[in-house]
Amino acid sequence: MKNFIVKNTLYLVTALSVIVAIYVIIRWSAMPVLQRMVCIFFIGLVLHLWEESKFPGGFTDMITKSLNFTQSNPHFGENITVIYVLIITFIPLFFPMVVFLAVAPMMLGILELVAHLIAIKMNVSKRFYSPGLITAALVLVPISVYSIVYVIQNNLMEPLWWLYSFLYMLFGLLMAQQIVVRTSGMKYADFLKNVRFALFEKKQ
Repeated sequence: MKNFIVKNTLYLVTALSVIVAIYVIIRWSAMPVLQRMVCIFFIGLVLHLWEESKFPGGFTDMITKSLNFTQSNPHFGENITVIYVLIITFIPLFFPMVVFLAVAPMMLGILELVAHLIAIKMNVSKRFYSPGLITAALVLVPISVYSIVYVIQNNLMEPLWWLYSFLYMLFGLLMAQQIVVRTSGMKYADFLKNVRFALFEKKQ
């Protein structure tokens, strides 16, 4: 059973996204706006994962080659990513009135676009694309911008809460990243050095 889950994580989370989509359709009028947007964002993230890993796929291979580290288990990084996606999106669904939790995934949506643009630079790609860029730009960012504008226009967050949102998003992301890097046998400090080299020194 464990092996089945590990090998089919993306398909299982896709099935969950279908359930979430049905729930949103049925409960749309009764749901707070931000709760709706988090649900839609979760569905968008699943589409994003498909673009990164399946259609066309290859994002993980591109990054590991650019940063010179390998994963002994090809499913491990995908599983950690899915766990992070569930944490950052499902917790706000159960606490819709805690606004900073709902804003955190929206910050991730904007960061995803930045990350995929950086990935293009690290890979010294001949084309302006990295797997995941299209869904980041056309799905995640519009949802994120709409939600953040809604929060600002309705004055739903105190200034300090924006910091809480950012730290909540960033802490989980860095933890997931460190787990994947360290289990590959690389020190996280060396990983960061490789990132810096790929960004600023590779072309020199």
